[in-house]
Order: sequence, then structure tokens, then C-alpha cells
Amino acid sequence: MPTTLDLDTLRALLAIVELKSFSRAAERLGRSQSAISLQIARLEAAVGHPLLERARGRMLGPTVKGAELIAHAREMIALNERAVTAMRRPASDSPIRLGMPADFLERDFASAFGEIRSRFPKAQLSVRTDVSARLAEDVDHGRLDLAFYKRAPSNAADAAVAFEPMAWFGKALASNRSSDAVPLVAFADGCAYRGEALRSLRQAGREWSIACEARSLSALVGAVKAGLGYAALPIKLGMRKSLRHASDLVDLPQLNAVELALGVAEGCNLPFARAIGGIIAERCSLA
Repeated sequence: MPTTLDLDTLRALLAIVELKSFSRAAERLGRSQSAISLQIARLEAAVGHPLLERARGRMLGPTVKGAELIAHAREMIALNERAVTAMRRPASDSPIRLGMPADFLERDFASAFGEIRSRFPKAQLSVRTDVSARLAEDVDHGRLDLAFYKRAPSNAADAAVAFEPMAWFGKALASNRSSDAVPLVAFADGCAYRGEALRSLRQAGREWSIACEARSLSALVGAVKAGLGYAALPIKLGMRKSLRHASDLVDLPQLNAVELALGVAEGCNLPFARAIGGIIAERCSLA
């Protein structure tokens, strides 16, 4: 029967030689020292040669045959990693379903998309914009492969990509009495910006009404500039759209920051999805 070399055992051999210690190699690999020693003993039996020089319980280095095997081991492990990477790349007919808030398309998304196409030429992105609550739900149920979405700061398992400080934006209205209901310009229910606006108003005991429910960022900005009401938006976004801060016009409650998170669907090609998500996050999240 032909001898088949186990890649995990070869990784253990490389770790021992690099760290010059069985115990440190075992710690790095998350194995017990006895398990690592048994792996090496079996490897030496399989190849028919001692692979490591030992003296008084110390590991001095590889033997001549050990050094020869180490050179092959590095090539085998590198080839395995290249093969796995190649297989995990999507086929040209397998689009990656990506969800994001509408304002992401007005950030540096063109640059991010260009980098994705350069690094993963066979990847096809199918992009859908929606409010954050539906994006989070769709990635949880596998209707999206990955999604960026906004939420209140949390300790959820999916790590936050960025935090966006919020502010009120709008023009002076005919009546700015603190007893008046605050007219809001907002996206549909499920938007994190809208959720934070309502949370702050309820906590402050303020009445409110939806003056305009916008379906796009351009519609929301137009409604705010037309004076229909006030919008709670990330500070950078409001400034980029040349909206006026409303804090000096009307007494509105303090807003908390909104957290930007990246969700990846269960069963999705995790390394590939996170690579694409990382590119978009770097280019867009802080824009």
C-alpha cells in the first residue's frame, strides 16, 4: 500500500522545528504534547527515518532526512492552501447575494466593487438595498449571502464594522415649540436611523409624527431640504448631503450612535464572503 502523508502531521513537524519545542508546538496547534509526539513517531515510522535530533529531552533540529521532508512539507501545505482557495472561489454563474442600506451606494462603493472584480474576477455580485431590519432577517434566513446593516450598539456575535455618530438635520419650521409634535422624515419601519430617532423622542417624552416616509436616500434628502420635517442621520452622511444641523433650530433629544454590522449567512463560503465584506467595509463604512 502506498504511504500517504497527513498534512496536519506535517504542520506539526513544521511547528516543532520553527519553535524548537514540542510543548510550544502543541500549544500553538491546540493539541496535547503527547498527541504531537505520537504524530511525529508515526510519521517517522511511515517514512522510515528519524526526522528530529534530540538530546537530553531537547529538540536540536531536523535530521538530514527531516530537513528534506520539511522542504516537501512546505510545498504540500502551500499547494493544499492554493487548492482550497481556488475551490472556494465562486463559479462565474454563482452570484453572491449582497444586501446593504441604500446610502452605501452613495459612498465609495464603485471603488470597492472595482477592487472586488480585480481580486475575484469570476465573482458576480447581486446587490439589493433595503432597511436594516429586513437585511438582517434575510441574511439570517439565507435569502442573502452577506449583508451590511445598521442597529443599536449590541454585544451580538457578528462583530461591528463601525460606529456612526448621529445628529438631527432639517430646516427651521413655522413652529418650533417644544410641546409640538416633531415632524419626522424617515425611511420605512425597520430602518435603524428611524429606530434611533423614535427611541430618543420616546425617552424624552416628545410627541412625533411621520411627515414623510422616504423610499430612497435622494427622496429623504429632498424632503428634508423642502422643510417637511427633521431627519436623524449619521453626521457624515448629513454633511455630505449639505443638510443643516437642526440642533440650533429646535430642542431635539440627544441621539446615540448607530452600529454598522456585517452578517454572513450560515453555509455560505465564509472566507470568501468575509473577504468581499472586508473590502466593502474598508472603502464604504467610514466614508
